[in-house]
Amino acid sequence: MLAGPPGLACFDFDNTLIQGDLGESVMYYILMQGLIAGDLPEFWQQLNHPCIPHEDVETWKRLWAIYKDQEDAFSYEKIAHGLIEAYESIAEKSGLEAAYRWTCTIFCGSSEEELAGIARHVFEENQLPGLAPLNLGAREIDNSIRVRRTFQNLTARLMKAGWEVRVITASPECTIRYAANKAFGIDEQNVRGMRLAISNGILMPQIIEPMTFDSGKVKALREITDRPIDFAAGDSFTDLAMLDQARHTLLVDRGNQKLREHGESKGWWIIPALSIE
Repeated sequence: MLAGPPGLACFDFDNTLIQGDLGESVMYYILMQGLIAGDLPEFWQQLNHPCIPHEDVETWKRLWAIYKDQEDAFSYEKIAHGLIEAYESIAEKSGLEAAYRWTCTIFCGSSEEELAGIARHVFEENQLPGLAPLNLGAREIDNSIRVRRTFQNLTARLMKAGWEVRVITASPECTIRYAANKAFGIDEQNVRGMRLAISNGILMPQIIEPMTFDSGKVKALREITDRPIDFAAGDSFTDLAMLDQARHTLLVDRGNQKLREHGESKGWWIIPALSIE
């Protein structure tokens, strides 16, 4: 492929270019550090979801008032753990797209610059050796991130050969820009992700369509360029439309049999995730 003419290469970011999920890691950081936008009325309005009992939201709202009034860390911990469980419940019952859309509520309440600063901190901190998992009492979440040198080499070779290299991610756009540039040399303007509405400089819990999930990734790309996708790499069904449209496709196989079989039927290049350095 590299021996041919340069083209357009599109990469998913989380669990593709990196091992781990930076978008989720930023979300967990916001939740565990008390950075949710609980003072925004829109936060509690948009937090509601059919998978979340209304009484749970009302309980979290009361706990937030206690936390703000008394600086009661125990009350806030209940909110954080409850919101993490809600995210997982939505993903299980309604699918990943619904869960990703719901997370826009967690990411709201700051400026883009502030959210990008949090993401920079999380990206650097979560690569440190010996990082402790996120402790949720009954279980733990591995929150570590590792940059894949294999993809560092690939993106470098593509750009040296004159390829246009872009990241298309379902994570909030401003949380991925720094990491894509720092680790892979990809121009921050070549990152397209989930975008939130802004009011008076503050991110609001409303997504600017298209949501960069499955077919939305291609729709978002087409707002930028009409070039055909010559190469695409991704790891899940969230990337499927982008992977299907590419002339050459690389699947990072994380164990989804249906996706692997689909890739095999299409003649994709397939590499086991755990084998990537």
